[in-house]
Amino acid sequence: MNHPSLNVLRRRVAGALSNALFVALHLAALLAFVVPLSRGLLALALGGYLVRMWGITAGYHRYFSHRAFKTSRPFQFVLAFLGGSAMQNGPLWWASWHRHHHKHSDTERDAHSPVRRGFWHAHMVWYLDGSHDEPDLANVKDLARFPELRLLERCEWLPVLAYLGLCAALFGLPGVVWGFVVSTLACLHATMLINSLAHVWGTRPYDTPDRSRNNALLALLTLGEGWHNNHHHCMGSARAGFRWWQIDVTYSSLLLLERLGLVWDLRAPAAAGLRRARAKARTVRPPGR
Repeated sequence: MNHPSLNVLRRRVAGALSNALFVALHLAALLAFVVPLSRGLLALALGGYLVRMWGITAGYHRYFSHRAFKTSRPFQFVLAFLGGSAMQNGPLWWASWHRHHHKHSDTERDAHSPVRRGFWHAHMVWYLDGSHDEPDLANVKDLARFPELRLLERCEWLPVLAYLGLCAALFGLPGVVWGFVVSTLACLHATMLINSLAHVWGTRPYDTPDRSRNNALLALLTLGEGWHNNHHHCMGSARAGFRWWQIDVTYSSLLLLERLGLVWDLRAPAAAGLRRARAKARTVRPPGR
């Protein structure tokens, strides 16, 4: 039986190791200036970025955090493993803090509000300072009931090491530098830009209680997550790009997986309701929003 104090100690040790690795990864990225980039390495880096970003957007975010669609238990594990390989902690930690963010968005209790504590705190300080190492498992009981997800939470380095080993097996040290280090950092910082920029830079077609904003550039970098005001308006939707011109690669991929029978019951808001909400936001806009 796990003792609570041992779990806290384990999480603190893991947090210290994560911070050390965070610094080491940034230093290792300097090797990109001396390791030539080939077509194969570019494909590995870009592919690793896209697949693992998708693991975050479709898996950690839209499925685990918001249950915006349904899937089988085996494919649920695949989503958790892909998300875990992006080195952004386990699925329970990620979903718990994201649900907390939506509950307290842009208030003093928000873990990463740039409106309250500035860009750098929202971008990285909040998860490096040690105060958010412990997730609130009470708000992810629907996920914690699966032993395989709890296993990935305890062994959060397993997906990371698996992906690192794949990069090394394919291209050796150059594969580690470009396929793992550069790709992982790009995926991490692009994800965190949603926290640090998507509440201060962009447009607000919907009158949400927070400062969330839509940003097309961030949407391109994160496969659709940059339509952040849309998301905060209807957080349970599997679709973030509500307009035809709002590119949402994650949702398009989920539609394909739905046709293949791997996912189903994709939730999306009604078009009429969205039009009414946009019209209301144009006529009633709170000061400072």
